[in-house]
Amino acid sequence: MLEKLELFDFRNHENSKFNFTENSVVFWGQNGIGKTNILEAISVLSTGKSWRETTASDLILHQNINLNSSKNNQLTADSAKISAIFKYHHFEVLIQDKSRNFFKNKKKISLKSHLGQIPTILFCPEFLELFSGTKAGRLRFFDRFLVQVYPKYREILARATKSHKQKTALLRASFEYEKTYLEAQLTIWNNILIETIPQIIKIREEFLTAINPIIQAELSKILASSDTISFKLQKAEDINSTEESVKNWLAQNKSREILSQKNYISPSRDDFQCFFREKNILQTASRGETRAILLALLSAKKRWLQENFKINPILLLDDVFSELDAQRQNQLENICKNSQVFFTTTHKSHFAKFSQNIQTFEIK
Repeated sequence: MLEKLELFDFRNHENSKFNFTENSVVFWGQNGIGKTNILEAISVLSTGKSWRETTASDLILHQNINLNSSKNNQLTADSAKISAIFKYHHFEVLIQDKSRNFFKNKKKISLKSHLGQIPTILFCPEFLELFSGTKAGRLRFFDRFLVQVYPKYREILARATKSHKQKTALLRASFEYEKTYLEAQLTIWNNILIETIPQIIKIREEFLTAINPIIQAELSKILASSDTISFKLQKAEDINSTEESVKNWLAQNKSREILSQKNYISPSRDDFQCFFREKNILQTASRGETRAILLALLSAKKRWLQENFKINPILLLDDVFSELDAQRQNQLENICKNSQVFFTTTHKSHFAKFSQNIQTFEIK
C-alpha cells in the first residue's frame, strides 16, 4: 500500500503532499487542475515514464534558468521529484531535462532494477480509442504492462528500436555510400535485430497465450454471455520467434530494403489486434461491449499478476466515471476489490454509492 506521496515541481504541483489511509482514494475537482497529474506521478514511479509525456520537460513545472547552479556558469533547468513511501520502502524519482534517476531507500538504483517494484494497471479515457486508434497506441498500451512484468523486456525493446532507427537512417542515405561500406553497416544493425526481434515476438505471444483465457473468463462474467474474445499479435512480416527465421528473412529481402530505403522488421511494425465473436472488434462490438472488453482486459491483467506473481497491482483509474454507465461502474468496483485504487473524477456524486470505505481529496 502506498502510504505517502509527495510531488515537487511535477507538472502543476509545486509542493503537494498526500497521506493515504484507505485502499480506495479519490481525487476530485474541476477539469484542468491537476488530478490526472497525480496519477501520472504514480505511473512514472511504476514504469519510469508517463503514458502522456513527450519529453521530460513536460513534467517539470519550473523551467527557469539558473545561472548560479554551475561552477562553469552553464545554463541548467530545474528538476521535478516524486517521492513515495510504502510500509517498508521509500522510492524517489528525480526528473531532469536529460536524465531520470531512481532511488530506493535513499540509494540510487538503475531503471532496470526499479522496474517491476511498483506494479500498476492504468485505465484512462484515451484507452477508449484503443481499438480504433493507431497501432502505436496499442503497442504502448501492451508494452507498458510488459516492461513491468519481464525485467529484460524494456532493454531488449530499446536495443531493437535503436537498431531500427539507425538502420532506417542508413538506408535512407544509402545512395551516399559505397556498396561494401553500406553492407558492412547494415550487418551491424541486422545482427542486433536478429538477436532481439525473436525475443520480443516470443514474450508478446507467450503473454497473449497466457492472458487470453483469463480475458475470456472475465468478459463472460461482465456480459453474462459466451461471446468469444481473443487478442493476437499481427506480425508485419512472415517470421517466427527464432533467430534463424529473422536471419533468413533479412537475407532474402536485402535488395528490397535497400531499394525501398526501409527497414521492414522492427518492434513498431507489429500490432496487437482484438477479435470479438471471431471478427475484428471494429466490425462487431457495440460501444458498450467495447467498454466491457476494456474492463475485462483490466481485470485479466490484475488476475494474471495475482496468479503468476502473487502481487496486487495498484490501479490508476483516470476519469472512468464519466466514461462508464452505472452497470459498468458496479462491475469496475468489483474489479477493484483487494487492491489499492486511485480514482480521478469531477463530481462527488460519482463515488457517493461506493460500498467500500474511500478517502477523498478535493484538488483546487
